[in-house]
Amino acid sequence: MKSLRHFFVEVPEKTTGTVTVGGKELYIDTRFNEFEHRVCHGKVLSAPNSFETGVKKGDTLFFHHHVTISDNLRIDDGVYMAVLDYANPRGSHAIAYRNSNGELHMLADWVFLEPLESSNEEEVTEGGVIIVSHEEKKEVEARVVTPSKRMVEEGVRKGDVVGFLPDRDYKMKLDDDSIVYRMTDDDVLYVVK
Repeated sequence: MKSLRHFFVEVPEKTTGTVTVGGKELYIDTRFNEFEHRVCHGKVLSAPNSFETGVKKGDTLFFHHHVTISDNLRIDDGVYMAVLDYANPRGSHAIAYRNSNGELHMLADWVFLEPLESSNEEEVTEGGVIIVSHEEKKEVEARVVTPSKRMVEEGVRKGDVVGFLPDRDYKMKLDDDSIVYRMTDDDVLYVVK
């Protein structure tokens, strides 16, 4: 198969069907929370022929969760199409790829950030009462895992802590089970010095 403008990826399972808890493997019924267990990476069968991406057959492509949700993007059993649109990164399904050397590279204007460790501080009153808040603290800063090409040109490097727009911290599980935020570089506002 030779693709003209899109990636074709092999994704044997659309969702992760098990989780290990206390050394026991449990099966998950993903019908009730399919989004949380969606697989967002697959083996590249064909990369776009229209432009050079650096992606080779056999590399791992990371893509937006819509790829395996949409029947319009399913080509065959376990084969899906991921759109790469440099003109409209938010419309691009292809986010990044890991080559045969294990190196991670971003596509279009996407960036991977890792959540910062939370301090988990509790508020304790003078009488010893522990106050627990049920409000989830929204993060707006994270550490750069893999910057986009434009961010590198702007001086942002791997390991820098950056601030980003609220509600852009979409979590994504990579092929090595690490959790990252994926967003476009337009969502990143500043570098913490």
